[in-house]
Amino acid sequence: MSADVDTSIFLLRLPTVSVLDLVGKDAAAILHNLTTNEVKSLSVDGPGVESFITNVKGKCIGHGMIFRTDRGYRLIGAAGQSDAIATQMDRYTIREDAEPDVIDDQVHPYLLVGPLPDEPRTFRELSDGGDACVPSYGVPWIDTPQGRRGRLILADPTSQWSPDQIALAALAGHDVAAADSLQCLEGDHARDAFHALRVTAGYPWYGTDFNDSHLPQEVNREPETISFTKGCYLGQETIARLDALGQVQKKLVLWSIADFTGGPLPAVDTKLFAGGEKPVGRLTSIAREVSADGLSRDGLKADGSSTDSAEQRVAAIGFARRSHFEVGGEATGTLDNKSFLAKVERA
Repeated sequence: MSADVDTSIFLLRLPTVSVLDLVGKDAAAILHNLTTNEVKSLSVDGPGVESFITNVKGKCIGHGMIFRTDRGYRLIGAAGQSDAIATQMDRYTIREDAEPDVIDDQVHPYLLVGPLPDEPRTFRELSDGGDACVPSYGVPWIDTPQGRRGRLILADPTSQWSPDQIALAALAGHDVAAADSLQCLEGDHARDAFHALRVTAGYPWYGTDFNDSHLPQEVNREPETISFTKGCYLGQETIARLDALGQVQKKLVLWSIADFTGGPLPAVDTKLFAGGEKPVGRLTSIAREVSADGLSRDGLKADGSSTDSAEQRVAAIGFARRSHFEVGGEATGTLDNKSFLAKVERA
């Protein structure tokens, strides 16, 4: 939303993410049958793809990045999905050699954030120069047109690597001067910074912005997540019919709320109206925009220190009805008995 060039570097210690390995010689066949994107063509150490995991009705029971491994596949996404996805895999595995392995609690996730190289969604092993290695993955969670990108690092809880060592290993070989400007954030600061970065980027999060009651097209990431040529998979008929008819009645968009004067933000599930009694929008994630220098527009740096920033630009992910599927569509919400104007920033 900002036109400035992003220059700051952060390493965020994320609370948790879903990490699931599907292993076995038939892993490709099983995963192909449960996902919306093309996974059979993925190569070990090559780019990953973003995909939904769907049920027989075409609803989203999971969402994340998928990478090929030498044992099968690795799925990475928002926390709280792994068990449901593993159950779905087990349900549709009969005699095939494919076994889901949930490893959420076997990794410590870090997200390196900054003007990182424009790599594909690749797997890359980080090394300390010795025998120790840590897997890292390009993820689209906080990407902006100004060049802010993220790389997820899944550290071993028993590793002796410090956050600084992890960040410098991830930046090794790249022309990014980060050693002096790197900020390592943990706890609530890291959680809040990630939320603000994600919302600024307009990236939907499973369990927060959408869930298993939603269809993939309602999440509004078709080019990134759905292959309409891959062949049959669970729920494909519903998804293909929606694509052919264009009948989705709501979808996630990025809203902007300008000139916000501080104080509390609109609450999750705030309804938006456009002159009628029926809402035309509903907010699911709200945050003050993270500017190019890493400052949050609420007057706090990501490390919690104070700043005198006066501008209060708010970004929000939320559903819009068909009447507001176009950029520039306007609607109003209410906070503390006062109205505010929201505009569709990206549809």
